[in-house]
Order: sequence, then C-alpha cells, then structure tokens
Amino acid sequence: MLRMPEFEVHHPTTPEEAVALRAELPGSMYVAGGTDLLPNLKHRLHEPPHLIALSRLSGLDRIEQDPDGSLILGASTPLAALAGSELLAASVPGLVEAAASIAGPQHRRMGTLGGNVMLDTRCLFYNQSRPWRQAVGGCLKKDGDWCHVIGSAKACVAAQSSDTVPMLVALDARLRALLPGGERRELPLLELFSRDGRFEQRHTLPPEALITHVHVPSPGAGHRSTYRKVRARSAVDYPQLSIALAATLEGERCTALQVVIGAMLPQPRPVPGLHALIGEALTDEVCEAIAEKAYKAARPQPQLHGEPSWRRHLCRIETRRGLQQLRSGPQPR
Repeated sequence: MLRMPEFEVHHPTTPEEAVALRAELPGSMYVAGGTDLLPNLKHRLHEPPHLIALSRLSGLDRIEQDPDGSLILGASTPLAALAGSELLAASVPGLVEAAASIAGPQHRRMGTLGGNVMLDTRCLFYNQSRPWRQAVGGCLKKDGDWCHVIGSAKACVAAQSSDTVPMLVALDARLRALLPGGERRELPLLELFSRDGRFEQRHTLPPEALITHVHVPSPGAGHRSTYRKVRARSAVDYPQLSIALAATLEGERCTALQVVIGAMLPQPRPVPGLHALIGEALTDEVCEAIAEKAYKAARPQPQLHGEPSWRRHLCRIETRRGLQQLRSGPQPR
C-alpha cells in the first residue's frame, strides 16, 4: 500500500491569506481538488510538511461573461462545471470538449480549472513509485541528475499534459495571479510555461503565486473551436497527444486560426506559419497544408506511452480531422 507522507492542512478563507501562508511556510504546497497532487504524494514525488487547501476561498468558482463578451473563469471552478456550461458551449465549444475529456466523472467533479492549468509535467521515468525510481537512480526531475529520455543533464522534457491548457492557449487566454504582498499579475497563458519540465522550473511565476482567474477574450462572430485527444483508453487517461484548434470563419473563408499541440514537451506548442493560409477557404488542400505544418512542428519525446514517430504521425491526422470539424462544426450554438 502506498501511504501519503504526514502533513498539516491549512484552510485560508481569502486568496490573500492563502498566498501569505504559502510564503510563510517553507515547502508548503497548494491543494484544490487534489486529483493529481494526492497520488503524487503517495509516490513521494512531493513531501510537503504543509498543504494549503483552497476549497474555502469564495468567489473563485464562477463562470462569468463581461459585457464585451470576454469570459472570466474562476480558478476554483470544477472541471465538471466547465464541461457542462451552456455559456461556454455557446461561445467556446472547444474548451467544453477539452474539459469533458479529462479523466472520469469523479475526477472532473473534484478537479479544478486552476489545478489543471498548473498540472505537474509527466514522464515515464518520473510518475513511478519511489522504489521504482530508486532502481534506475532517479531522474533529473526527481532524486537524480540525468534525464533518461534525452540522455542528458541539460533539461527535463517531461510533458505538459493538461487538456485545458492547449485549448486556452488557442483561445489567447490570459492568467490572473495573486503574489505575496498583494501584487497582482496578468500574463498570456503561453508565457507561464518554460522549456524545462522540472518541478521548480516548469512555470515562470514564483511558486507562491496563486492563480485566481483565467480570462478568455470574446470569441466574436464566426468563432469555431474543437479539441482532439489521443490516448490509450477512451476515458480516465492522460493524452499521448492533443490538438486544440480555434478559428474564425467568414462564410467559407478562414480569417483567423490557431492550432496548438499539447502533451509533447514541457510547454504547449502553437503551430507556426499559419498566417500564409489565412484568408483561404478550408478546402481539403488547405487542411492538408495546415496538417503538414503541424506535423513539422511536432517533436514528441519518448517520455509518454506511444512511439514518438507514431505520435507525430497522429499530429497530422488529428489536425486534419479537427479542421474538417471546424469546417462543418462543432460551432457555437
């Protein structure tokens, strides 16, 4: 039986109190739904002496729309609420699809948007029990000084495997965070992630920062979005590859397009070079050209289940399928 380490749980009632506690208690960690953190504690990936529970913070579990059409998503919003939101389904259906694809119903009821955004990176050499890791001498991310995936001590390539993150990046989402001393910071979600998957280095915000909201700009008329996920099982599984697509269509012409690849590296990967195809109709030929760009942008590593060449090949296929969906739906109701 895998047992959790001993820790003390604190229950702040305001975001300011939570951030102050996190700064005052060395080695402490935030916990919301705990669907990812608690299994990691059992594997001794973390052994915090203090957990700061966010369940009693008020006002951070709402989905709201500003008069300008932009969406304000509280970080404590349950994933099940995102997946079942009529407002989101009518404006950004791809985000609903992404949230609905996460794990199983129980996980979605417990897990939160903020927890999914801040999800720890995953790797076959990291997400193992302590005896397993000790047998291979640890890894660069935990208990060792060598990345077994790339055969180097240069960087960790554990994959950012959140389902909401690629979709939110495709939607140009921004994070709002509270820092010690009352400082508030806002940044594009893509800028949160570094190129190093180690726990301390994977985010650009300091560890004391508390994500309070995610801001999604108004999708506007003609918006269409969808989320494609490749996984070994059809439920309760992390992605081996994900593709988030968001577009604006005026008639048959595509006037804006974002394609973001997830579960490849420590950061989501927007596909570059799509501007050359903006203004074109999403014909089969154009869809194939965009899928080829996604294939060329994909550089999966053997840190997740699935042969990297196969995952890269699926990147082309799932991008094509997603574009075909955008062409005929799904679209806001």
